[in-house]
Amino acid sequence: MQKKQKLELTWIGKDNPEYDIANIEPRILEERKDLSYGDSDTENMIIHGDNLLALKALLPECEGKVKCIYIDPPYNTGNAFEHYDDSVEHSTWLSLMKPRLELLKLLLTKDGFICCHIDDSEGQYLKIMLDEIFGRSNYLTTFYIQVRYPAKTLKQDMAFHKEIEQVHIYRKDYGAQPNQNEKMSSLEKFRFYIKEKSTGGKIQLGGKEVIIFKEGEYEIIEKEGSAEGLKEIWASGTILDGNSSGRFFRDYLTDRSSTDGLGVLYKVAGIGDDKFGFRYFTGPKKKEATKGKYYQGVPFSQLENPTAIKLTPI
Repeated sequence: MQKKQKLELTWIGKDNPEYDIANIEPRILEERKDLSYGDSDTENMIIHGDNLLALKALLPECEGKVKCIYIDPPYNTGNAFEHYDDSVEHSTWLSLMKPRLELLKLLLTKDGFICCHIDDSEGQYLKIMLDEIFGRSNYLTTFYIQVRYPAKTLKQDMAFHKEIEQVHIYRKDYGAQPNQNEKMSSLEKFRFYIKEKSTGGKIQLGGKEVIIFKEGEYEIIEKEGSAEGLKEIWASGTILDGNSSGRFFRDYLTDRSSTDGLGVLYKVAGIGDDKFGFRYFTGPKKKEATKGKYYQGVPFSQLENPTAIKLTPI
């Protein structure tokens, strides 16, 4: 029977028994009372020693109990620092990282997370290794962190100045969810009100009745938000594929300025999940422009629960 193939990162020494976590000699952590301070029951520890041995020593008490882990491993940038060598052969760096990540995974709770801070010297290889150990489906995101300002260089002889580092974030198991920011629903953004000054002209687009108001036949008024107001949204980017309003603009209104003129307002029936039952769209105001906007009312779900708490991205 043919062995099932898989996509993986390989390097010389990857399968060396020396780096198999099952072969790492167990150690016992000993407390240095002369260096300890405070309440001994807090379970807080600072461990001095080889972190691989320390991680193995933590397993008996801490396996499956750690909710969040943050690591900042050597970047392997080619520099030699006072307390460690940051210039090891690439395959050696990978071999050193693999068992440590495997032990860290064992320490995590089922709904735990690991955050790995790195730069682009080994960042892409670390990402692939994390995919292999934690599973690609458990990759959540990568934060890109500005760690220095453009005017502050590390070395004057560098051809390229590094300002950004990465933090790869993974969960241990599918279903684990980070604590997102909470925000109370508000009508503040529903602050636009459209006054129709004529009956407009009717056409059909995409099977929907559309009333066209030329420039001067309508007025958009901005004032305090309310349940009767509309929210202004640019019809561009991912919005064009993300909802029915964006798709309608993309499919039927993007090139209408050549037919209807600039600064036109479109009132499209049968779109939206608000009490109005229609959407207003505005076309480009300049000849070279292609973008427009649409105006939506307060969604039914928000009207029913105006003080609901919603989660926002981290």
